[in-house]
Amino acid sequence: MSGSDELPPPRKNPFSPMAVALIIEDFQDDFDSADVTIATDAGRQAVAHLDTYLEAEPGTGTVLAILGDYGTGKTHLAVRLVRHARRVLDDPTRALYLEATAESFVELYRRFMRRLGREGVRAQVSDYYADIVADSLQSTGLTADTLEWLGSRQLEPQEVVERLGLMESALLRKVQDTLREVTNNKDFGTALTLLLRPGFEHAVWSWLLGGAPDQVLVERGITTPIDTEVAALEAMGVFALLFGGRQRRFVLAVDELDKIFSADNQPQARTMAAFQTMLQVFAKAGACLVLCGLPEFKAVLSPAVRQRIPYTVGMSGLSHAQVREFILRAQQAVTGTKTLAPFTPETVRYLRDVAGGNTRNVVRLCHRVFRLVDDRVRETGDQDVTATDEMVRQAARDLFGSLSADDLDGAVRRLLDANGWEYWHNHLLGPGEESLADYWVTFPDRDGGCAVLLTGSLLDNADVTTVMRRVSAVREAESDAEIVLLVNGVLTDGVAIQLREPLGREPLVYSERTFADDFKALVGATGRPVERDPMSALQQRMGQLSRQQSSIYGFIEQLTEHVDGVRTSSDRQFGMIGRQLALLIGSAPARAAADSRLPGEVERLFRDAVDALEGLTQVDMMLDEAFDFAPAQTQEAVHRRLRTQEFTDAAGKAIFIQKTVLAFRGAVAEWYRAGDDSAEAEDRLERLCGIYDDIVEFLPLFDLDPLFGLPPWSARSGGGLVADVNQVARRNRVHEALRNLSPRVRRAVLKASHTN
Repeated sequence: MSGSDELPPPRKNPFSPMAVALIIEDFQDDFDSADVTIATDAGRQAVAHLDTYLEAEPGTGTVLAILGDYGTGKTHLAVRLVRHARRVLDDPTRALYLEATAESFVELYRRFMRRLGREGVRAQVSDYYADIVADSLQSTGLTADTLEWLGSRQLEPQEVVERLGLMESALLRKVQDTLREVTNNKDFGTALTLLLRPGFEHAVWSWLLGGAPDQVLVERGITTPIDTEVAALEAMGVFALLFGGRQRRFVLAVDELDKIFSADNQPQARTMAAFQTMLQVFAKAGACLVLCGLPEFKAVLSPAVRQRIPYTVGMSGLSHAQVREFILRAQQAVTGTKTLAPFTPETVRYLRDVAGGNTRNVVRLCHRVFRLVDDRVRETGDQDVTATDEMVRQAARDLFGSLSADDLDGAVRRLLDANGWEYWHNHLLGPGEESLADYWVTFPDRDGGCAVLLTGSLLDNADVTTVMRRVSAVREAESDAEIVLLVNGVLTDGVAIQLREPLGREPLVYSERTFADDFKALVGATGRPVERDPMSALQQRMGQLSRQQSSIYGFIEQLTEHVDGVRTSSDRQFGMIGRQLALLIGSAPARAAADSRLPGEVERLFRDAVDALEGLTQVDMMLDEAFDFAPAQTQEAVHRRLRTQEFTDAAGKAIFIQKTVLAFRGAVAEWYRAGDDSAEAEDRLERLCGIYDDIVEFLPLFDLDPLFGLPPWSARSGGGLVADVNQVARRNRVHEALRNLSPRVRRAVLKASHTN
C-alpha cells in the first residue's frame, strides 16, 4: 500500500502524551483506578513505611518525606500511597492528596479545607456527638441494637436526641468541651460544635476557610481570622487531631512543597516554628503526613524541623529493565498483550539513556516514538516497522526543547553582568568560524579566559564530532582557555563520558532550578589566577591579538551571511495536526448548533485556557490598535514584534493551540447537548479527549517560552511595551490552564452529566 492510498486509522497510543500522574482530587470514591506502576526501590520503601503506620497500634503517627527532581515520579508515588491507604482504611475521607501552590501555607490550608469539605468536617464532629450521646444512654436500659445503630451511624445523634427528648444543650456542651480538649484550641472547639446547630453552618464554614468571623462567632469569643501562615499551620494541626482522634487513622500527602519552601523563598522563623509544631501535632494525633518536593525543600528546613521527619525516600531514575517492564505493561493495558514491539531491546536501552532514566521523559519519549513508528507504518504499509535510535533522537529533539536561543543567551548574559565579569559576545578566537565562542570571559588576574559554548541536545557521535571541532578550534586559538560547554536540551550519558576528558569536566546541562549556581561556580573557578612567567604571558597575549585581528574579516563575513533558518516544523507533522483537527472540528453547522452553554465548571476550564492564551499573545488587541489609525509609535511597536522570528513562531503556535481548545469545546458541547449517558457515549468523549491530546502533543508548551519574555502589549500606553512585573505569574497561568486539560474536562463533564 502506498502513502497515497487510503490510510488505516492510527493505533491507540498506550503511552500518555503528558506523562504526568493522574491526580485524584476529584475522585474521592475511586479506590481502584491507577496508572501503570513499576516496582522501584523508592516505591517499595514508601509503601513499607506507610504499611508500618497502618499496621501499628492506633495513636502512633509518623512523617515521611519523598524527595526527587522534576519528573522522577514523586506525584505518582504520593497518589499511589493515598490510594493504598484508602483501600486499607476503606474510607476515602481518611486519606487525602494536596498539591501546594506558590502562594503560602494560607492557600494550602484553604485547599485542605475544601478537600475535607463542610459535610466531611461535620461528619467528624457528629461522630464525637454520637459517642457522647451513646455514653449518656448506657444507663437508660436501651437495647444493644439501638446503641450499635447509633455507633454505626445508622441513626444520627440528632435524631436520637430528638426522639428520646434528651437535653440537647447539655450534650452539645459536652461536645464542645471534648472538642476543645481534642483540638487543644478554644476557638475551634466552639466553632466546630456550632456546625451541629442549624443556622450556623455558613458562618462557621466561612471562618474555617479564612474569612473574617461573623458577628455570631464574635459573640462567642471567636475574633481572629485564619489568615496568616502561623494560623494556617496551626489549623491544619487541629484537623489532624480531629480526624485522627477516636483512635482512627488519617493520611495526608502534600505535594510540591518546594513551591513554599525553597532557597529563593526562605520561610520566616515564626513560620518554620509553626511548621515544626504542625509535624509534632500530626505525630501526636496518630496521623501520617507525607511531604513531597524537590531535594532543596528539605535542605532549607531548620535542623529542628528535619529531626521531626524520621523517614526520607529519595527518587531515582528508572533502570533499563524497569523501562522495558513499563513498556510491556503499558502496552498490555491497551492491547491485552504484553509485547515490546515496536520497540527493540536496543532502542529501549538507548531511550532510557537519552531520558536519563527520568520517568516523565521516558513516558513522553515512548509516546512520541510509538507515534513515529505508527506514522511510518501508515506511510509505507509495512506492519513490521520497528523503533530505531534515530527515531528516539528525533523524538528527543522535538520534545525536550529547553529555553529558546534568545532566552538562554539572555540568561547567560544576566549572570555574567551580575557577577561583574568582562566578556565579549559571539567572539572569534581564531581564523575559522568554529573558533567562535558564544561568550569569551576574561579575568583581570588571569591570563587567557573562559570560552562559553552553547549547544543544543547532544545525543550521538555526530553531535560529539560537531562539538569536538568547536572545542579543538578554541584550544588551537587559545591554548590556555578554559571551556564551559552549556547544553540546552538533552545530554546522554555516553556523550557526557566522551566529552569529559577533552573539556576537563562534564558539560553543563541547563536546568532552570540549578543553572545560576552551577554556571557561577564553573565560570568563577576558571577565573582563579594562575602563576605564569611574565614574558610567556606577554608573548601569548601578543599572539592572541594577532589572531583576533586576522579573523576580523572572517567575522564580518560570518555576520553578513547569517540568515534566519529557525523554521523547523515538519510538513508531515502539521498535516497530521490538520487531519486530527478536522476530526475534532467536524462540520461547521454541527458545531454552530452545539455552541450552547456548558456546565459551569466545564465552561470555566475552557474559558481559562482560551483567556490565558489570548492574554499571552494579545494579537487581536495589537492588530485592532494597528488598524485604528494608530500613531507611528504604535505601528513601529507592531513592526518590532513581527520582525522577531521567535515571536511570530511562538504566537502562531499559541493561536493554533487556542483554536484547538475552541474546537475541543465545540465538540464537547455537541456531546453534552446530546444528553446520552451510555457507555458508548463515554467512549466517544474519551476519543474526543484523545484527539485533543494528540494534537497538542505537536505543540508543547515550551514552544511558547519566547512569549513569556515579552511584556504585555500596551502600545497606547508607551510605544507597545510596558514593564512586565510578573513574568512567572503569566507562565504559571498558561501552564495551569492548559496542563492536563482533557482529563480535567472529561471529569467535569461526566460529573455534571451524572448529576443531571
